[in-house]
Amino acid sequence: MSFHVSIRIFPPPRPRPSGPGGRASLAGPARAQNAKAGPAEALYQDNPKGQQRCDICLNFEDPDQCRLVEGPISPKGWCQFFAARENAR
Repeated sequence: MSFHVSIRIFPPPRPRPSGPGGRASLAGPARAQNAKAGPAEALYQDNPKGQQRCDICLNFEDPDQCRLVEGPISPKGWCQFFAARENAR
């Protein structure tokens, strides 16, 4: 009795674009490290969402910039990437 063993090695899967216009999403591995999301992609709004607002977010850069969202933003704004600083009030 003989056995035939076959071993196949497949390459790792490639990241696929998932955002609008074929761009990768912000969380996707294919997105450039320094690229920022547009306000629409970040679901940015000029007003807070409850207690959550840009000026207490880890990504906010005074006076009106964000590490993750393009363009000037309102310190009282909000987006889906909100992450409160430890000492936020």
